[in-house]
Amino acid sequence: MFELTDQPIDSAALRARLERPEAGACVVFEGWVRNHHGGRPVTQLDYEAFDELARIEGDAITAEAEEAHPGCTVLCVHRTGSLAIGELAVWIGVASPHRHGAFLACRQVIEEIKRRLPVWKKEHHPGNIAEWVNCTTESTAGRLSPGNYYERQASLPEVGASGQAALAAASVLVVGIGGLGCPAALYLATSGVGRLTLVDAGRVEVSNLHRQILFTADDVGAAKVSVAAARLRMHNPLVQVEARDADVTPGNVLALVAGRTAVLDCTDNFATRFLLHDACRQAGVPLVQAAVYRFEGELNLFEPGAQGCLHCLWSGRKPAQLETAPNCSGGPVFAPAVGVLGIMQAAEALKLILRLTDPIDFKQTRLINLLDASSYGIERPADPACPVCGLAQQTETPGDAAPPPRSESSDDFPLILQPQDIAALGPVQMIALLEAGEALDAATAPAGAIAVPMVDLIRIRELAGKGPAILACRRGLRSAALARLLRIEGVGRVYALAGGLGAIRIGVISA
Repeated sequence: MFELTDQPIDSAALRARLERPEAGACVVFEGWVRNHHGGRPVTQLDYEAFDELARIEGDAITAEAEEAHPGCTVLCVHRTGSLAIGELAVWIGVASPHRHGAFLACRQVIEEIKRRLPVWKKEHHPGNIAEWVNCTTESTAGRLSPGNYYERQASLPEVGASGQAALAAASVLVVGIGGLGCPAALYLATSGVGRLTLVDAGRVEVSNLHRQILFTADDVGAAKVSVAAARLRMHNPLVQVEARDADVTPGNVLALVAGRTAVLDCTDNFATRFLLHDACRQAGVPLVQAAVYRFEGELNLFEPGAQGCLHCLWSGRKPAQLETAPNCSGGPVFAPAVGVLGIMQAAEALKLILRLTDPIDFKQTRLINLLDASSYGIERPADPACPVCGLAQQTETPGDAAPPPRSESSDDFPLILQPQDIAALGPVQMIALLEAGEALDAATAPAGAIAVPMVDLIRIRELAGKGPAILACRRGLRSAALARLLRIEGVGRVYALAGGLGAIRIGVISA
């Protein structure tokens, strides 16, 4: 609840209004009129508000805090009129079953009131000098400016004043505020992206904290987007950060991506990935997508209208069939891996805005391995039969286009196979993919496995073409990417082993 009043604020009476049997804590913030500001003495303050708009915005702010922190009851009162030194100008009280939620909700209301409430104050100084100050912007005036905040970045020849202006004019959507989204959003905000929209319906959990760097232990239970937005504004008050506590759905996805300079997909499920991919393609917005599993990550940059789309990577598979593929949703993950991939997503978005993107970046899948500090770029060829970006789509009208042929590799088994599912394939050929200088450990390798250097694509394609064949690298991510590419090229029953060579025991597989 929010109220404006021209009468002195009675703190005790307001606190009594919050009392309730289920409340175990009450956190109160009081903002007093002080006798100085900005290094100048102050003798009196006059507050003036756009009453109707202030009440609407104040009610929205308190309602958002209650929604973000279930169980909290919020009351905020703001003075108008003339106030003497020492008088209460703002009173915020939050009652909650637990102190933790009350602290978080109170902090959220403080920050949002300062940022959004249409209130002006007139400062009176000695000598009958008075001047109006906009409360929503005065907190950063004189303390931060684009000139001093972005000085080191704008001094780069590739950025300069024009590049920094392009960043300030950009609008970027970040979907998923987890291990990828936290570092990505942080660097987008501190780099000066003018409008940043965060979308996530999740709440902060204890298991998030080791890798989701915008959150602390005190944030557990709070809405991720609310906490993240507040932190980003603290890092850079010069940018506009919007928080959408919601899931991406077919009903809202086009509205979310339309008009964006770029979209970052930082989610951990294929349904949302395909939804964002298709919406960005329809809206003509570049998409930066990443995924992480254990120590490894995968980065893709999709250009609207170009061939080699997400459907090409997973030809013939629906999102529900792909959820067994390695990702960081509930699985083991190395914290720096998501940090590095999230920062790389931010870098790609910034390069797009600054027009520094190499055309080849739109045609590759970049694979990053934090365990051995390696990085590979694998070509991402287009599938001519792709129902979304295939050649038929470029030359035929929708009414004339023939239905896409059934993929040669379509069968009852997913691209990523769990070790326990391999026996159902019958006799298979296991292909162990080795990195430079790596040798197959005979003591732990599956029986009958053939070791092939990862760079020897001709030999791998030859062996896989005899199918069914299973590719297995050290941990499973590179083999998944290569299996996808082989299928696109028309190789039949080729699969990738989930978890890599370490996921199976001696004798499980035979040639």
